[in-house]
Formats: sequence, structure tokens, C-alpha cells
Amino acid sequence: MASNPDSSHKSLHPQSFHFRALINKQGRINVHGTRDRQNPFADLYHYFFSLSWPKFFIHVAAIYTLMNLFFGVLYFFCGVYASFLRCVFFSVENMSAVDFGKVESASAVAHILMTMQAFLGLLTLAVITGLFYARFSRATARIIFSNKAIIGQHNGKLCYFFRIANERLNQIAEAHMTLHLTKNEVSLEGESTRKFYDLKLERDHTPLFALSWTVRHYIDEKSPLLGMDEGKMREAQMGILASLTGIDETFSQPIIARHSYSIEDIVYNKRFKDIIVWHDKKVHIDLKGIHDLHELQVSVK
Repeated sequence: MASNPDSSHKSLHPQSFHFRALINKQGRINVHGTRDRQNPFADLYHYFFSLSWPKFFIHVAAIYTLMNLFFGVLYFFCGVYASFLRCVFFSVENMSAVDFGKVESASAVAHILMTMQAFLGLLTLAVITGLFYARFSRATARIIFSNKAIIGQHNGKLCYFFRIANERLNQIAEAHMTLHLTKNEVSLEGESTRKFYDLKLERDHTPLFALSWTVRHYIDEKSPLLGMDEGKMREAQMGILASLTGIDETFSQPIIARHSYSIEDIVYNKRFKDIIVWHDKKVHIDLKGIHDLHELQVSVK
């Protein structure tokens, strides 16, 4: 009996989605899809732009090495030099600076190859320089999110809140925060889906964000969190995705920062320790203490 070639790929029922398997702490989607194998170069710019810096330099070094090896083989068969290694080094020299005087006795084919390589070398250098500059000049946010979110009382109301801070301590103009809850649900027709809900914030906008910001969502009758205890949250694989956008005044460019909180990141009836102090007539912020918590002190009258 022939085996099913797709038997190793199991369909993942939405009810079994673990929030961390879908969205990591940085708010990035952990979804892997099949690419079109017939067109691997369909989006090379995005591919190189999305690589990490170490992988980017590894790819550039690999392309540079392969091009020189390729032309080194061609020079070797054209008889430019008797040594293959010398042909490779000649290819390296020709990639950056053309000196036809070194191979005056070479054939016309070798000179054509040298011309082609010189042209490709210029194009490659221009493309790599453009990619490097685009990656280097891209504005990135240095926003620190507290590693825990809290469900507790604030001004006598139950709320969900966490804290963020600007690690660069520069100004982010028109900072806007959005908060979304995601959980597994089953429709009336029995279809399992992953739903997203907007969470209304106490304050979702600040004209200047330079220090810290405690983001709060009140759990009232309009909140999707109302009536959800830890058991229900875990059953629905609930998660909360926070997204900050704004304009970095240093770069004059828009920035975005994301973070996600799973059930394991939620604590109850605690408070964040104060990290802003007034010292020597200046405001100081202790970024190292952004994650520090203490027990909620409830006054008894």
C-alpha cells in the first residue's frame, strides 16, 4: 500500500493553536509557508532586506566568492594563467580594478571575459552598496516593553496594564499605541477560528514620548476580557498584541515597535516600581528597573 506523501504534515486545528507558536514576544508572526520553487528570485530585494546583519554579510561574501570562482574557472580554461589559484586571484583583482597590461598575451576571449567581469563587478558593487545603505539608514525603534503585564486595580477599577520606555531617551512625536486581544473561538456553525478584538485604552496617544508610559485597558462591560479568568484564557489560548507607532525626531522617520503578552506573562494584583526620580533638578529614569514589580498595597479603612 503506497504511503501518502503528505502524511507527515498534520493539519493544525485552530483550537490547538498555542499563542506563542503563532506570535513571538517581539510581536512577529511565526508562520512558515511554501515558496514558489519555480521562481526563487521573485523578491530578492525583500529577501536581502529582511535578513539579519550576520546573514546579510554571509550572503554577500558567498556571492563575491562564487563570482570569483566562476570567472577563475573561465580564465583557467582560456589559458590566462597555468595555475587555477592564480586565475582566481586574477579574478579578484579584475573585479575591483582592471589592468589589461598584466595579460597582454591573452586571447580575445579572455579580454572579453575581463570586460564582462568588470561590468558585472560594477553592478554588483552598486547593488550591494545600495542594499547596505538602505539597511543601515532604516530607522528602528528601541522601545522596551515590560516583560510582565498586570491585571489589577487602578483608581478603583479593574484594568490590564503594562509599561514601556524609550531606550534612546530621545523624543518620539505623535506616539500612538494600539492593543489587540486574540483568542480561539468556535462559530455557531462549528467553525474554529482565531479572532482579534480591539482593546480600548485609557490613553492611546501622546504628543511626545521620551521617558516611560504605563498603558492601561479598563476591564469593563465593553471589554472582551470581562469574565475571563485564567482557566478561560488558557483554554482559548488568549494573547495580547501591543503595537506602538510614531515619528522618531532624530531620524525624522516613522518607527514601529511590537510586543506580545501570553497567559504566562500576566500577573495579578501587583504594581510596577517607580523608575522616574527627580535628582539634581533633573529627571532621571532607571531603565534597568522597568520590569521590577512589587505587591499591591491595599489600604484598609
